Amino acid sequence: MTAWTEGYVADIPYALGFYRETVPAHIAFAAACVGKHPGLALRPKRVLELGFGMGLGFVINAAANPATHFEGVDFNPLHVAHARGLVDEAELTNVSLREASFQDLARDAQEGQHDLDLIVLHGILTWVSAEAHEAIVEIARKRLKPGGLLYVSYNCMPGWAPVLPLQRLMRENAKRVTGRSDQQTGSGLELVKALMSEGAGYFKANSGLEQRVERMSTLDKNYLAHEYLNANWFIFHFADVADMFGRAKLGFVGSGTLVENIDGLAVPEGTRARISAETDPIFKETLRDIASNKQFRRDLFARGVGVLNPAEHNAILSTMCFALAVPRSQVSFKIPSPVGDLDGNAEIYGAVADLLADKTASFAEIAALPVFQQGGAGAALQAVGLFVHSGQVLPVAAGGTVGSEVDPKPAQRLNRVIAEKMLNGRVYSFLAAPTAGSGIQVPHSELLMLTAVLAGQGENAEMVSAYVIQTMQRLGINWVKEGRTITDPAERQRIVSADAATFLSEKLPVWQKLGIL
Repeated sequence: MTAWTEGYVADIPYALGFYRETVPAHIAFAAACVGKHPGLALRPKRVLELGFGMGLGFVINAAANPATHFEGVDFNPLHVAHARGLVDEAELTNVSLREASFQDLARDAQEGQHDLDLIVLHGILTWVSAEAHEAIVEIARKRLKPGGLLYVSYNCMPGWAPVLPLQRLMRENAKRVTGRSDQQTGSGLELVKALMSEGAGYFKANSGLEQRVERMSTLDKNYLAHEYLNANWFIFHFADVADMFGRAKLGFVGSGTLVENIDGLAVPEGTRARISAETDPIFKETLRDIASNKQFRRDLFARGVGVLNPAEHNAILSTMCFALAVPRSQVSFKIPSPVGDLDGNAEIYGAVADLLADKTASFAEIAALPVFQQGGAGAALQAVGLFVHSGQVLPVAAGGTVGSEVDPKPAQRLNRVIAEKMLNGRVYSFLAAPTAGSGIQVPHSELLMLTAVLAGQGENAEMVSAYVIQTMQRLGINWVKEGRTITDPAERQRIVSADAATFLSEKLPVWQKLGIL
């Protein structure tokens, strides 16, 4: 590694991903869910992402929110070049990219510049130096407007405490292994497995590590290299992060992971009374982290955003709209949470799903459903919030209702670029959804079927399946169904045709409502 990397893994790219918690509409809804004003996240004019990685999520956000300018900064030229390629191919005009360190950006920022409505940092806080941390604070202090919000996610205590020696072991091993960082990661994993089989006391004393190592073996080596091999590796206590951003005059709002703001679904029952009685918001979060053995936090901080009174809260929520992200037939009322799956009331959750299957609806319309006559707006907010948490419903960007002024063309150009890359064997498993100002995750099979539709071969299931099978043969890949690879030609034809029929009748109409194509 050269000096400019500051100990950060830079010889291989970061994994491609999209994270819904970075979406402005999601951030605004998350703030409203905890009774805080969404501030400038409601209609942001300028968003800055610090450390955007390969830039897929950043570019999807920009394409899906064309009225907002997105500024992205990353110090890895490989990352910037990749993001720039997507921006140029999709012909996005609301993006500025810069190859620079956070220290460079902090030095260039002016006192009182205050030109940003929203700052986003996904994961990067864990992996950069103490000097970079100070630069991040300076950027927020100088550039975030009063009323602006900051989203930051990071590995945290106490969940990562047992893993600290494991990371150091892999880091020290990497120093002694030649080759790229992903090769060093592979070597480190083999060493860890060997030590486990040899009865090393550390692994015996921390039995939960065996499951973690098994999971690590299934993950992308590029991701693991960034997670475990950086020289700077800070596992934060929440109180330290709150203090850090407090120096930029930012106060804690809540978690971007919606379910973590509901103690009844986030912490063991025996701890809830103690947590509920705590009035200090910082110590309350510390108690929550201990109670849930938290490993990863997604925090929202704000500069001068206040608590809403009941009338204000109702007014803010009533204007927010929501869209169904999956076909009605695939909606599940089983909602994951840290304390186990919640089985949602079929009458309540079914009524919400039915309404959203019919149209993009406002919270006021949802709360007015007869099923909420007894529970009121509070019950409606929990149902919508849990649907959003499960990824089945998307908060809609301001002005994102059907027939509104949101321009879907930039997102549709990006989605075409993503589909074309699929035809060349490069898979980006996400698409931009401009109606919601967000993105959705897409299986490889559905990306293939999208390529057929965009190529004019989507009139019926037979045309789609023929195009998809021909494309798979050219790329040398097989159809996978429920984890099983389908190699028999006759069986493949039957399954692909059936899946294509379902895609055309159920999934494609949802995508069209979301503005994906």
